[in-house]
Formats: sequence, C-alpha cells, structure tokens
Amino acid sequence: MSTNKFETYNPIINELAAESIRCSPDSWTSGRLSIDRDGTAINNKLKNDTSDEKASISGPLRQLCEQLYVTMRQNGDTWTEAFLDFLQKDGSWSFNIKFEYDTPSSPVPEAATETKKPWWKLW
Repeated sequence: MSTNKFETYNPIINELAAESIRCSPDSWTSGRLSIDRDGTAINNKLKNDTSDEKASISGPLRQLCEQLYVTMRQNGDTWTEAFLDFLQKDGSWSFNIKFEYDTPSSPVPEAATETKKPWWKLW
C-alpha cells in the first residue's frame, strides 16, 4: 500500500469525475456532484443549475461515492460533504473537488480536560 494517502484517493476521484460526466446529459458543459453522509447513508446529487435536463445517476457512480468516503475514512479523513465541480472548456474537461468536515459545536470545558490525580498518590 502506498505511504501517501492522496495517491490512494486520486484514482477514485478521477473515476468519480469521469463517471459524473458520463451520467450527465450531452448538453451539459458543467455540473456539480454533491455527496453527503447523513449518518446512515451516502447520498448524492448530480445537477446543473443552468439546464432543465436531468442527469441519470448510475450504479457505478453511487459505488464510487461510497468508495471515496470509505477509503478516506479509513485514512482518517472523515468528511460530511463533498462537492465535485466539472467544467468543459475548449473541448476538454476539468474538475475541482472540495470537502467539508465536522467542526466541534462547542469547545471542551476546561474542567473536562484537567488531568485527574492518580488514586495511589498521597497529597
């Protein structure tokens, strides 16, 4: 296995981008794949805000979304949402992916982080 986790992610992300483009209508020159996890499932949407045509999410696209989440989670990168934006310009496709992570809702109180005294030490 590679020592660089990003070398593990890149082939999955490249396949995810290619499959997103394959699932998009031919008229689309851009789109966004949104992936989120709700605690029980991995959900995805493939949209283009400037087109009324709908994309068709394939089985392989769903599998790649799950594979990306599981692979990243196994490497300590647990995100809540991912956005893969793709764009066709001058006959070639490019893409960008962004991840959003949980942020703690409130800081841990100081009392909870204090070190407890060992029971065997006499004070």
